[in-house]
Amino acid sequence: MTSKPTYEELKKRIQKLEQSEKKAKQSEERYRLAFQTSPDAINLNRVSDGMYLDCNEGFTKIMGYTREEVIGKTSLSLNIWENIEDRKKLINRLSKNGHVNNMEARFVDKKGKIKTGLMSAHIMQTKGEKIILSVTRDITKIKNSEEALRASHERFLMVLNSLDATIYVADMKTYEILFMNNYMINSFGRDMTGEICWKVFRGESGPCPHCKNDELIDEKGKPTDVCVWQDKNPITGKWYINYDRAIEWTDGRMVKLQIATDITERKQIEEDLRKSEELYREYFEENISGTYISTPEGQLLACNKEYVKIFGLDSIQHAKDIPVTEIIINPDKRVKFLNRIRKEKRVTGYEPILKKIDGTPIHLFENATGVFDEKGKLTHIRGSILDVTEQRRLEIQLQQSQKMEAIGTLAGGIAHDFNNILFPIMGHSEMLMMDLPEDSPSYMSLNEIYTGAIRARDLVKQILAFSRQENNELKLMRIQPVIVEALKLIRALIPKTIEIDQDINENCGVIKSDPTQIHQIIMNLTTNAYHAMEDTGGQLKVSLKQVKLGMHNLINPDMEPGIYACLAVVDSGVGMDADLTKKIFDPFFTTKEQGKGTGMGLSVVHGIVRSNGGAIQIYSRPGEGSQFYVYLPVIKSAFEKQIIQNENNVQPGTGKILLVDDEKAIISMEKRMLERLGYQVASHTSSLEALEIFRENPDKFDLVITDMAMPNMSGDQLSVEMTKIRPDIPVLLCTGYSETMSEEKAVSIGIKGFLLKPIRMKDLAQKVSEILKL
Repeated sequence: MTSKPTYEELKKRIQKLEQSEKKAKQSEERYRLAFQTSPDAINLNRVSDGMYLDCNEGFTKIMGYTREEVIGKTSLSLNIWENIEDRKKLINRLSKNGHVNNMEARFVDKKGKIKTGLMSAHIMQTKGEKIILSVTRDITKIKNSEEALRASHERFLMVLNSLDATIYVADMKTYEILFMNNYMINSFGRDMTGEICWKVFRGESGPCPHCKNDELIDEKGKPTDVCVWQDKNPITGKWYINYDRAIEWTDGRMVKLQIATDITERKQIEEDLRKSEELYREYFEENISGTYISTPEGQLLACNKEYVKIFGLDSIQHAKDIPVTEIIINPDKRVKFLNRIRKEKRVTGYEPILKKIDGTPIHLFENATGVFDEKGKLTHIRGSILDVTEQRRLEIQLQQSQKMEAIGTLAGGIAHDFNNILFPIMGHSEMLMMDLPEDSPSYMSLNEIYTGAIRARDLVKQILAFSRQENNELKLMRIQPVIVEALKLIRALIPKTIEIDQDINENCGVIKSDPTQIHQIIMNLTTNAYHAMEDTGGQLKVSLKQVKLGMHNLINPDMEPGIYACLAVVDSGVGMDADLTKKIFDPFFTTKEQGKGTGMGLSVVHGIVRSNGGAIQIYSRPGEGSQFYVYLPVIKSAFEKQIIQNENNVQPGTGKILLVDDEKAIISMEKRMLERLGYQVASHTSSLEALEIFRENPDKFDLVITDMAMPNMSGDQLSVEMTKIRPDIPVLLCTGYSETMSEEKAVSIGIKGFLLKPIRMKDLAQKVSEILKL
């Protein structure tokens, strides 16, 4: 029997227990502090049901849930696993080993964003219950960066493989080949990745004597600029121009990237030229292009007669005496040209814009070759130039013509479809308005719909008028309507920050010109004004008035005294200084950034005005805007014929009409219109079906009304077939737009009337009445 502990023994036991409890609390506090402050997601889950027992602040920050939203839930109820197979994998490993280390998985946070985590977990026993302690580190940014780097590297290698040049990458220390592109593999017959570059590419026993590795990295270990050099490869026997530079590889090490272009053929040409100097001299003198030899500084040493002619010089000696600055417009481009010569030895297809001795800009096509001394210094430039100014001008005109032709085709298609939509809106609105008193609220609403449809119809006409390509046929015309229509179009193209004011004098006289060219003048001048105010906004003023110019105030000697129409386009933009003002009408001259102008707009305006016997003046100062004044001669003997539209009431009639249109909505509305006017109507949506009906009883109908654009058989073809059956049958042709059918052509094939859709009921009634009275 054990003796009872003494008081001292009990006291010591109690003190020991208190110390153990204190240490336990301290340990628990340290654990709790580490648990809460860790940036990683830490959570405790019960093994039996997977329920969250606790989670730290790192968990809530990464996953977006509050602690209260997590405790008592499971990962399944919160839909945390992006792939449920990852959860199964975790449970299987824990069941087998009791722990999992660095398992990568993807999770879904509260907002639905995918997170990538690196998870470690252990099963532990607490109070008789198995608990899973999980620690997950958010590696989303790391994974995204790795993926971006991998994708970037793949794109980089894809680009290199797509180039027709020999390209390889090698370690700058070990000279191991890390990559060869497909072109180089094909050139050398096999993939040499993993081998030593100097051994397989050059047949050397050690690093190449001319290796540029030391030049590719500075003293700080940073890449320098591209190193360009050329030589003959002893393995392939070909000459290459090599572009070497240091880049950082995917694993962080510095490597050399070399891109080599085969210049064997060029070298052979240079050698042949050197051997045939005398033959070249003869060619030089008689060449139809302007050939020259000059120093890099621009001192002309030799040239032929064509060179003298191109620049408008008096003689070859005159050309030698002229410094290069006299013909250069942009000195910076000259510097770039020389740099290319030094690097590439030869420049082909170079197209500089220089100027003649009188200041006239000229567009040239130039090929040039550099001549170098033994040290590789550029000593001479041999080149040939062609004056392609007129060719480039014609190319721009052709491009503009093709663009306008495409716009016209597109506009025609849109016009046809849009007019078919507008036609029923106009027709039904018009008929409903006829049934209602004018003071009816419904009448007013219908009138707004009808008015809007009319405006839409007129807008389509403006688009077609703008895009139509016609011969420049001069005819008597009033300039006022063209200005108004052009301003409507420009208003839709420029921002509201630019206010447009117009002051058009209706009494201004008639001119003889081409409406399309006048439209082009207005569009080019107003567009130029818009670009001057594009960033700041401002005011665009367009005015027209009639002025009288005498002998003392004529603008150029080609003008004659008399009455002129003066078109003014004034902007409040940035303005120009005197030097710019002198150059703005030069071809290809532009102050706009690339992609915003060809430099031909004002040149075209100037040409049109001069060809019409007029003149153009400009006043401008920096910061005070620009003023353009276009003077066109008024024709004294011209008179204007005023056309008064007949707005009489709708004319009723009688007769049997065969109506053909493939659009159901249109034919239904047209049938109602005609029946309302008193006509008997047989309608068909198929032109072939209508032809058969007509063939069975051609005398049944007094008039045929047909659409132009229909499937199987067009309206003009249908008219031809019907007139074969009954030559005197009158046909009225309706169309939304057709570039192949005009009113003149319609009459020439026997069509008695021609209407452009959408058609007002009044116009339809009047045209039908006119045809039936013939």
